[in-house]
Amino acid sequence: MYRIIFLLVVSFGLQACRGNDKVVGAWEVNDVYRSTIISTNPSDGGKIYQGPPINTMDAANTYEMFSLRAEQTKQGAKTYELLVLLTYFSPWRYYESANLLNKPASTFKVVSREAGVCEQQGCVYKELMAIQVTDIFLREHLDKGFQVTISSKTGVSSDLFVPAQYIKGYLQAVDGPKN
Repeated sequence: MYRIIFLLVVSFGLQACRGNDKVVGAWEVNDVYRSTIISTNPSDGGKIYQGPPINTMDAANTYEMFSLRAEQTKQGAKTYELLVLLTYFSPWRYYESANLLNKPASTFKVVSREAGVCEQQGCVYKELMAIQVTDIFLREHLDKGFQVTISSKTGVSSDLFVPAQYIKGYLQAVDGPKN
């Protein structure tokens, strides 16, 4: 009984996200800046910059949650990636590739896959992926943002849009205050 109620709550929550606007308003640059979490990397003492998640729903009823993440070494070198978590109710899709601005992303990797709660109508599946991007790439897209298409072996794809305002707020947090 509790599982059915849980699935209904999740379903209604996912339906509510379906109408989310894929554009972040200009006033939200500051919100992205303030919501970016800066922490110490326990493995090397550098910094980790985790941007706030963007949540959307696509036409295939895929709940999409994605954000930018950067790691900075003690020496100052930074690496960036777009983390993408796709959640759906159907058989495994096995996402396998990404196109960044209609060009294949060479640094696509699947971080994890997991099956969640299963009921008569199927299971909840989650796939976490990472796509490396460069500092130069992000700065080149400060005015328009960029689109990523994640494709699966089953033919299902998800189009994700990272708005310019999100990139601006995120890079302000990574760059730190200007003196």
